Amino acid sequence: MADITLTTSEREQLRKKLQTYCEQNFELELEQFDAEFFLDFIAEQIGPAFYNAGIDEAIRTHALYSERIQEEMDLKKIL
Repeated sequence: MADITLTTSEREQLRKKLQTYCEQNFELELEQFDAEFFLDFIAEQIGPAFYNAGIDEAIRTHALYSERIQEEMDLKKIL
């Protein structure tokens, strides 16, 4: 799997969400630098599990659509 690449804007938004979450739920104030390291950890260590789950869902969705298309084509066959 390729590294997870985020734009500067995406990183900033996620960092802010992480800081807000930690402050609201754990009364833990993360400084920008700490939040960025935490975000990197999440992307590197936890991100692949979510990435793989997304790929698995895409495969299931593709299989279902392919099955529907096959059924539609079978109905159009001349007997």
